[in-house]
Parts: sequence; C-alpha cells; structure tokens
Amino acid sequence: MENGIDNVRFNFLYIDTYSFGKTWVYPESVVPYNMLRYIVSGSGTFFIDKEEVVVEKNQIVYIPRGCRMSCYANTDNLVFSSIRFTTSVYFEGVDFLADYYGMPRVMEAKGEEKYFELIDGWVRSSNRGRMYFVRGYLEVLIGSLIERAFQESAQVREGLKTHEEYTLEKLKHRIKKSDSKIDPRIQVVVDYVTLHPTEKYTPESMSQMAELSKQRFSHLFKEQLGKSPMIYIKEIRMTNAARRLLVSDDNVSDIAYSVGYEDPNYFIREFKRYFGYTPNQYRKAARE
Repeated sequence: MENGIDNVRFNFLYIDTYSFGKTWVYPESVVPYNMLRYIVSGSGTFFIDKEEVVVEKNQIVYIPRGCRMSCYANTDNLVFSSIRFTTSVYFEGVDFLADYYGMPRVMEAKGEEKYFELIDGWVRSSNRGRMYFVRGYLEVLIGSLIERAFQESAQVREGLKTHEEYTLEKLKHRIKKSDSKIDPRIQVVVDYVTLHPTEKYTPESMSQMAELSKQRFSHLFKEQLGKSPMIYIKEIRMTNAARRLLVSDDNVSDIAYSVGYEDPNYFIREFKRYFGYTPNQYRKAARE
C-alpha cells in the first residue's frame, strides 16, 4: 500500500543496560519516546497507562511514547536492556506501532535478543558507519516483532484489516510527518546534547543554539519532550554515568567530572536520587 505510513522511519536515541535490586521503584512519569526493553534476568512489574504488566526473563516489553509509566522490581536480579527511539510519523492520541502494526505489549524473545546486543555493540564501536548499523538493526528488531505477532495471532490480522480502512480514511487528519513532531529548532539542541552530553549547558546557551528566546525555548522543549531542558540534560548525564559504571573501573570522581559534575559529592546525591543506589552500590549490584 502506498499511503506513506509504510515509509515510517525509526530514529534511534540510545541504548543502555540496567541492573536493579528488589527495592528498586521507578515513580510514574510521562515517557517522551518509545522504548523496547529486553529482560535479561529477573522479573519486574510495569504500569503502562494503568495497565499492569509483569515481565520476566527473555521477554520484550514495548512502552509507547506519551504513556504514563511506573515500575518496580519483583526480584533481586532485575536486569534489562532498554532501547529508546522515536518514529517519523505521529498519530494524535494513538499508539502508532500498536494500533497500526499490531506491536504487542509483551512478547517472548525468539532470537530478537541478539539485536539488542548488536545495537549496543555498534553504539560502542568507533566505526564511522556505526549509526547506520544501529538504525538498521533497530528496524530489523521492530520488523521482526511486528511480523511474528502478525503471524501468531489471527485476531491481530483481523484487527489490522479493520484499522487499515480507518487509518486510510483519516490519514490526512491524524498523521503528522515528522520532520517534525519535534520542532526542528528543538531537534537541533536534542541532537547536539545527545552527541555532546558532557558539555556545560544552561537554558540560555541552549536557547541560543535553537535561536529562540529563553522563555520560548523552555516552553517548546517541555511541551515536546515532556520535561524541562535541564532535567533532560540530567537524564542524559545520569545515563552516561551509569553506563561508565557498568563498563569501566573508573573511580566515581572521574566519572562525575566526565559527565559535567564539578562536585563528586553532589553527583553521588543526584545519582542516588535518580537510580535509588549510590554509584558504588549500583556498580556492585550490577556485578553480583
């Protein structure tokens, strides 16, 4: 079918692996991107728009952009790999991947786990073409999950036929091509921060990058990403710090400086507030 939807593109944001103990709780918040999480070990409970979903080892859970999510660990060894991404088309008030393509909330991994490993490996690679491999494997992962769900469920097949007619009828009114759902001025800043997470940022410096007033920039950023610019910066830094704790033996002070914190003690407090562990506890839990 040539309706434009089948030309959707997936924009990779980042991937990380997280390890938590049974005391881990993630408070409810709005998710500003799509996520696929592969459960490496243990079990957890996710609340996605009030739907309770229990996930276990070797399962993949899909978390859509714009949902309200909270979660907690059921076991002492909850480990999952999380991919964050956006799509190049947007349905107003509709879960694009689930409603149009039949993406299931939870599926058993039957080989798809290898794509999480491949994506993570290419992200860490120094190869100049690494992001092409990352985006390619992300599309293969999503395509594999959609196709398997389609083949395994006759109910999904019938639902897709009905929804296809509805989608075509409403296409002009309900789909926004993304160049963009995110304002290109905001996208420039998001892309730069993702590539340069350790630089020092202020609302003023970021608004200058976007060529907007500070007030207008802050309003647009929060409207489109669901959080303030500085909270977004903190999340990027925390993610990078957590990654370094897992993949290196660098001391906590060096990691703090490398992600933009001049005071290691303040970094430790912020890290514990964000993850529920001190950096050393986080590293120890991940390696036990």
